[in-house]
Amino acid sequence: MAEEGSVFELERFQKQLESLLSSYPSDELQADSKPFCSDFCKLVEEYTSHWQVPLPQLRILEMAFCYFVRASSFFSSNCDHVLHTLSSLALSVFELLLFFDQKDFHQDPLKHFTVTFQECHLAIAKHQNVHFHQVKNLVQGGGPWASSALQAILAESNLPQNEVDGYISSELPVFFELRVRYLFACERVSEAVALAKCCARHPTAGQHLFFLQVYLTWLYKTSQHDHLLKEVADLNGKDAVHIICSLESEEKDEVLLALSRAFLSQQLCRGDMYYLWDLVLIWSKLHSRLNTSKQAFLEESHQLMLSATNVNSIFPFIRVILEELDEDGFQFCVELCANALQSCLPCDVVTKSLIYKTIASLLPNDLEVCRACALLVFFLERTVEAYKMVYLLYTHPDQEYHAETSPIGNHVRFETLQVLKKGLYFDPEFWNLIALRTNCLKLMSEKVVSAALEEIMEEKWVPNYCTKEPTFRSNPCTTNCQKGAKVTQQAGSKKRNHKEDVHHKEDKNHMAPKRIKMCPGKTQMSDHGAKKKGNQGSRSMKEVSSESFRRSFWQLDKRQENLALQCSYGEHRRITRLSEKNPPKRKIRKPRWLMEDSGTLEENNAPPKVKKHVMKPQHQKQNRTAVVKRSTSGQVKNNAKHKINFSIKAETKTKIIPNHH
Repeated sequence: MAEEGSVFELERFQKQLESLLSSYPSDELQADSKPFCSDFCKLVEEYTSHWQVPLPQLRILEMAFCYFVRASSFFSSNCDHVLHTLSSLALSVFELLLFFDQKDFHQDPLKHFTVTFQECHLAIAKHQNVHFHQVKNLVQGGGPWASSALQAILAESNLPQNEVDGYISSELPVFFELRVRYLFACERVSEAVALAKCCARHPTAGQHLFFLQVYLTWLYKTSQHDHLLKEVADLNGKDAVHIICSLESEEKDEVLLALSRAFLSQQLCRGDMYYLWDLVLIWSKLHSRLNTSKQAFLEESHQLMLSATNVNSIFPFIRVILEELDEDGFQFCVELCANALQSCLPCDVVTKSLIYKTIASLLPNDLEVCRACALLVFFLERTVEAYKMVYLLYTHPDQEYHAETSPIGNHVRFETLQVLKKGLYFDPEFWNLIALRTNCLKLMSEKVVSAALEEIMEEKWVPNYCTKEPTFRSNPCTTNCQKGAKVTQQAGSKKRNHKEDVHHKEDKNHMAPKRIKMCPGKTQMSDHGAKKKGNQGSRSMKEVSSESFRRSFWQLDKRQENLALQCSYGEHRRITRLSEKNPPKRKIRKPRWLMEDSGTLEENNAPPKVKKHVMKPQHQKQNRTAVVKRSTSGQVKNNAKHKINFSIKAETKTKIIPNHH
């Protein structure tokens, strides 16, 4: 019955081929062979799929070859569609011939097939198809298993390496791949691995990664882990990704994860960043598929990073850890950054700056950490944008650190701050903003300062700069690891332990002073709450040319004409709420910025002189009002003298208390 069914199928298939060939005129076949080749392949696939045994399928392919040879007389010799169809037919025939031994080729029906195949090869020799030619040689030589060298390889005998290489070079890699797949399908695993191992080590066939993936998978399944690491030591990231993706439909996720772990370990040891991002992403997704616990995921990340020899390798790990664990991975990522800064591995300026920005993005609510990171970024980049961030963060009110609300442990924060402070050129902890600005401007080049001096001195940029929405909060790793996002900080207002004793009165002829606008959701600097932490009692002041900056930092909201306070370039003037009842009037120059005239920078490095005023005892009521009014003179221009007059009434004290830090 099976034989009758096979004959009936062949007759039907023959009629279909006749109809297909007659439906395409010769001139149409010569002009465009793509439609015919497409319909021909679909018809062959349809009829071969009706059978699950090799012999009927081989008969269908034999008939298909005969009709395709008839149509090929109208095809051009360099047609890609014809070559592709011939290659598909030839490889299909080779797959079916793998089921037959060498002795079967001397008996019918293979003997008849051999003759027909050789005749077809002569008819289409003009197309010079390499796959078709290779199958013809194998058919003439007794089949795919007839080679004595192949039998020696499968038996793992001591065949000379030159003979092994010579045999593997005699065929295309795809024919060895089909042999290996057939051996695995027949559960002849040792023979399949032996052939795959020889092909993987061949200089030409080894470029076909199928053989290596078969060999590596076998090493893992046989628990030869040390040998596995040795084999992948020189494998690049692109090939590693290709192997894992190729095995995805064939192996379990546990096998894929083990291989990706081995690839990652070796690539981190080499310090190779080529395709590392893709490899780390695949590794993390496999963990997600297997529902690995957070602790196990972080522990494996830690073990892998111990073998890293390139500082940049922390960034792909930070990205996937934040994607998989979100806030639960913040502490681990901060530790990664701190360890990278402490390590002896080479680290360029760009990478180090990116690490500082990453730390700040992970801890955006920690003002002390963000200030240190902003200063460190400025030290490395020394750009106007970096300076603006430092300026903005130091105009925010000081904050009290609360360990219970921090996303990281207190010990991790302390160690991270120690690492950050090692890189500071100076410690601005007890400085006012004037001293900080002065030292920052010293570090900037004259060219940069001269080009942006007017922008730096004025505060027109502050509202626009502050209203930028922070983008790192939604995905801090993506923003900072790939784009190097700006360091930002959300600052809240701090309650004062004591109330101010001075009440400012506003002059009706002048508008109210401006305040620094903070980002949405952040507390603005009020006129009565911007006092720096540690400034108790007296206050320190140095005149600056930027009016809005002076008003926002010291809250000199009251101005009065014909009163001036003298201070020279580089000097500091102490102003307190408890000053003389009748202070002396002094006419002074407006102070200039140090970097406006860089030539006088070294002349003004002496420490500021502080004058103490002896005050006469008074027995009047305390906390009298100090009235400060500013002159209504015209707009101040660059390098123009500006006179400020003060009229101060204050409580009695024997002398002014110096500013304590």
